[in-house]
Amino acid sequence: MDYTTLWDTVLAELQMQMTQAMFDQCLRSTTAIEREGALEVAVGGEYAQEWLENRLRTGVEQTVARVAGEPLAVRFVVANGAAKKARGEEEAAPQEQASEEAEERGFVLPEFDVHELGWFPVAEYECRFWAPVVGRIGWRVWEIVRRADKRKKKKTLFTPARRWTAPALAEMVPCGRQALLGVNRKCEPGTPGAVSDENGQWRYHQAGAFDRLEELGIAQIEQEGERRHTSYWLSVRVSLGLLYPGLIRELPGRLQVQHDRWLEAHGFEPNDWRA
Repeated sequence: MDYTTLWDTVLAELQMQMTQAMFDQCLRSTTAIEREGALEVAVGGEYAQEWLENRLRTGVEQTVARVAGEPLAVRFVVANGAAKKARGEEEAAPQEQASEEAEERGFVLPEFDVHELGWFPVAEYECRFWAPVVGRIGWRVWEIVRRADKRKKKKTLFTPARRWTAPALAEMVPCGRQALLGVNRKCEPGTPGAVSDENGQWRYHQAGAFDRLEELGIAQIEQEGERRHTSYWLSVRVSLGLLYPGLIRELPGRLQVQHDRWLEAHGFEPNDWRA
């Protein structure tokens, strides 16, 4: 196995799973080699190492396993000669950068009661917990449409509707067209969700990223035109709020534990939130 090529592929996928600031801070300059049967990743500083170990490890390990075709142990080490910057000095934490970006976009981060405010901007929370629930392709679509909203002050719940074609959006993700739109597949009678078409053939709809985004209520999508002239008007939520209990249960076990810790750190009682 070529570990250099493996890591390059992993980096390409990870870049689509998180904010650009977080990727640049923690992963862009990393390199990886095989050492004692594990993937050893050299990072640019102690803070990046700490962030990867404590915040991003699960996502990195899952992506490595998917690309490699098997689970691999991953270790994060500080590269030889890397400057070791102290917290609060030259090297800014990814979470701090996210907060600065939020301020630049005109967001106000209040002391909140989630039941009163509903959806609110928590960039680091979104990357850690929403992205795994939405799925890689759906998350990337949300990011693309969200970033296409160039308004300086984003005071609406959803972005203004913008027209996209499936081929253009699929190229930006990147992914196949069916991964965006889903596909109707042949099946046997009695298959869950199966319906009979005009020819009497039974089919079921295999959901795509658009279906998932609408199911979660974080996108509004309207189709316009038919066949080669089809386009889609997409509008997505400007910011995402806390996952509700049903979605928390969709997280891998390790992320559920991390989510409980996040709730506690922000003044919530995890058991009450799961009720």
